[in-house]
Amino acid sequence: VYDADSWALSPMSDAGLLHLTQKVTDATPAKVSRDIPTPGQTGTLYGWSSSSSMARSGQLPMAKMVVNELLGGGPTEGTPGEAAPDGAAPGEAVPGEAVPGGAMESMEMQPEAVMPDNSKTESIPAGTESIPADAAMMPMIQSAILDTHSVSGAGMQGGDSGGPFFVDGKLAGLATAGTSNGDPDLPSPSAAITTLAGTADWIDDITSGRDTKSVLTAENTPAPPKTIQTSGDHMWAYLAIACVGVGAAAAWSRIRNGRQ
Repeated sequence: VYDADSWALSPMSDAGLLHLTQKVTDATPAKVSRDIPTPGQTGTLYGWSSSSSMARSGQLPMAKMVVNELLGGGPTEGTPGEAAPDGAAPGEAVPGEAVPGGAMESMEMQPEAVMPDNSKTESIPAGTESIPADAAMMPMIQSAILDTHSVSGAGMQGGDSGGPFFVDGKLAGLATAGTSNGDPDLPSPSAAITTLAGTADWIDDITSGRDTKSVLTAENTPAPPKTIQTSGDHMWAYLAIACVGVGAAAAWSRIRNGRQ
């Protein structure tokens, strides 16, 4: 368990960063891939899946997933698998790396590391190019989104959002949503994965300290908009409506009894 004193939300993908107050010494940060996986490539999705047999035996659950198609988003230049960062030629890989200790930690999770889930689960219909989100807290997703299908019998379950998707040993994406069913207790054999190819430069800017404006703390984080979640916010109004309903029912009952 680690304390965090600042954080940042990616302006283009379903990803976030946490700055930890102490150095991580028992895990090696993953390389962030700058390539968008192509259809047919296979990767490994790690998650929580507390109802899985692997979790019950103390192992970190994983699922082998093959990329079926690119749902939308991604770079406007180059081809999938060749995300060209600024200053680099198309197809030139410039590995990104999350820097441990004293710098911003990427929300990634290796088999030996357990990190908290910060991802927002969204339902992604095929063909969408972006996902609406709370504009005050999270901009629309602009990164490429992958449609992946399990080839190992395991699938994505409730709580797996934010889990890392590794391809060729690099962190290529984050689990955004299961797409086969809406029951979090059932494994979904297909999942939407938000890629990190277009997020690598942003990660570098935050972890290097070049971008300080995007870093949030408890003091400068915008308060989420207040929305009514339960009747408790307007208890007296709901109670008055209930009393009126009971009174109307009683009056109607007396009228009917009087007619009989």
